[in-house]
Amino acid sequence: MNRIIGALQLNRTRVQILLGFLLVMMVVLSIAGGLVYRSISELLVRNAESYVGETTKQASARLDAVLAQVDTLSLLLMTDARIQQLLYKVKQGETVTVDQKLSVRPILINLMTFSDLIQGIELYAGDEPFYPLENQNLLERIGQEAAIFANLKEGQLVWADTKQKENGHLLAVRQIRLEDDYLAGGGYIVFRISDSLLDFFNTEFSSIKGSTMHLYDQHQQLVASSSPSLLTSVDPSFLLSSAPQGTHSIINIHGTDYLKIIRQSTETHWSILMLVPVRAITEGLLVLKQALLWSLIVGVVFCLLLLWILSSFITKPIRRLRNKMRIPFLGLPHLNEEVYFNFEMNELNISYNNLVRELHQLVQTVYEKERLKNQAEIKMLQAQIHPHFLFNTLESLYWTLIDKQEEEGAQTVIALSKLFRYTIHAADKDDWVSLTDEIEHCQRYMEIMKYRLGHRLNWQFHIEPLTQEVKVPKLLIQPLIENAIQHGIEPKIGNSSLLVLIRSVEKDGETLLGIQVKDDGVGMERHVLEALKNRLESSSRPDTSSKSGIGLLNVQQRIKLYYRNHYGVYIQSSPEQGTVVDLYLPYGVERDV
Repeated sequence: MNRIIGALQLNRTRVQILLGFLLVMMVVLSIAGGLVYRSISELLVRNAESYVGETTKQASARLDAVLAQVDTLSLLLMTDARIQQLLYKVKQGETVTVDQKLSVRPILINLMTFSDLIQGIELYAGDEPFYPLENQNLLERIGQEAAIFANLKEGQLVWADTKQKENGHLLAVRQIRLEDDYLAGGGYIVFRISDSLLDFFNTEFSSIKGSTMHLYDQHQQLVASSSPSLLTSVDPSFLLSSAPQGTHSIINIHGTDYLKIIRQSTETHWSILMLVPVRAITEGLLVLKQALLWSLIVGVVFCLLLLWILSSFITKPIRRLRNKMRIPFLGLPHLNEEVYFNFEMNELNISYNNLVRELHQLVQTVYEKERLKNQAEIKMLQAQIHPHFLFNTLESLYWTLIDKQEEEGAQTVIALSKLFRYTIHAADKDDWVSLTDEIEHCQRYMEIMKYRLGHRLNWQFHIEPLTQEVKVPKLLIQPLIENAIQHGIEPKIGNSSLLVLIRSVEKDGETLLGIQVKDDGVGMERHVLEALKNRLESSSRPDTSSKSGIGLLNVQQRIKLYYRNHYGVYIQSSPEQGTVVDLYLPYGVERDV
């Protein structure tokens, strides 16, 4: 995955900016184009609906006018005096000759000339044919349902069921009410009407390309259609369902979407169905779709161009700063003095320059430390020569004293040699020793002092066994003993004693290592003791010009460096009674440095 990202450079800032903005641009343009396309489509459908609805309304009115014409002509025929007279005679039982029956023919022919829809007129006296003579009876001709409705309507025009349709003609019947018989029924008029009731649609109305009109009766039977093949094998209930007056919906017929509008005739209660192909309505949207597509392409190209320029403003300073930040081989990074147009880039450049300055300063500091370290090592190597000659001299002195059988002096020389070897150590060795080693060093120092002071000096070491392996800084106890001998025991006339007590103590809820050096020497005056305590508390540097308190101050400073601040040296002293120095350290090697 990482190889693919690297190969396509998807991890580059410029590529990420381009892809991110391009994705946003395409999403925005796609959504905007989709909304525009949808809005215009809905607008076109609404306009087509309004137009087709008005056309359907006019067609319905035109159909009602045509049917009203048939109704008017049938009313004229029903009230004709000759027909009224002949039918009244038949009802009264009088004989009507054939010539009398044929005499109504001119009247019927003359009436048909007023309407192209009327293709024939049949006259019935009661249920029997009156003209033409060889016709069927009324029930066989129009059906029982139409005959019953004709009687119920009492002289109004009634349309027969389209099942009675024959040879492309529809049948309409009207009962003749006889004026001489107090408007009682005397016969019927049957009209044969051409089923081309919708021929006027394509001739009198301008319609949308591909639109068709269909006429259904009250029983959902197809009466007339401008495109009968379209509705082949289509259920009429599907076409006419859930469509009240003036409403529309989109239906699919044989894989094509149609806008459906239905209106009902006020004369016959027949339904006019108008079908308009949605494709014909939205045909102009193809140009809009192409325009939106080209707008998207041009927008993307233009966006890529602008993004390329914008990304250059962002990434070019980053590349220049990155080149500056590349550290040369066996060298240090250089300051970048360039000022950028971008505020954030300037802030980043300032941080980089500060880092370079600190790096140069750190390198210089390390260089100086290495130089001083090398000088110190050279001086240390030179200084090692002096202890070497000193040890050789002491060893020669030791063997000289052995030859002279001065055992005490020889042992003193050996103790002094071990004392120097313990004090002078190699640079690669640790400054921390066990408490046992430190006590052995102190005892060697006491033996040397015994050689000097003789019987005047007595000492004791009381050490708890658990404390012997505790690690402490080197030369931490010996300066306390040295300070007690020089300033307390040596100035005193007579014998003196020194006690070194090492044990565990409880102080402030913590178990500490307690080291106490106690002497019965001359002690210190109060003002001298207070001055020494102040110097210890301030941790000031030892005054090399003064020989008093140097060891104590050195120990105090080392403790502050090695341990936390609340550990250190505490002094109690009284004139002619001696001095007690307590040193408290934590158990274990707990160092802050």
